[in-house]
Amino acid sequence: MMRLIKILAITFLFCGSMALAEEPAVASQTSTAETELKQELAVRDSVMQVQGDACTLEKDSLRSVIESEKAKSENWEKSYNTVKKDNETCAQMLVTSIGINEKKQEKEQEDRRSAAMAASSSFLGGVGIGLLIMWLIMK
Repeated sequence: MMRLIKILAITFLFCGSMALAEEPAVASQTSTAETELKQELAVRDSVMQVQGDACTLEKDSLRSVIESEKAKSENWEKSYNTVKKDNETCAQMLVTSIGINEKKQEKEQEDRRSAAMAASSSFLGGVGIGLLIMWLIMK
């Protein structure tokens, strides 16, 4: 029986030492897997950070483009309104100028008619007086 206890004790020590010997190997494998997992997470986080920075830059770029387009749009709208106002003013001035020119031409034509009427009346009056004088002389 003593022998059996010795064998069991030796077996127990041997198995215990083997278990203890395997535990550091398992612990090192666990720490290696944990280290790899941490490295993968770090790589993923850095990739996500780079992608986040790229998205932020793109968003800022698009925002500045939108602001630039808004400024251009406002500038074009102001220019359009200025041109529209100038066009309306010019059209009103043109209508006024055309009206004045038409009235001036009508007045000139009326003056020509009046002058022609006066000249023809004067001529006919002179002929009439001449005929009257001739009739008086001939009588």
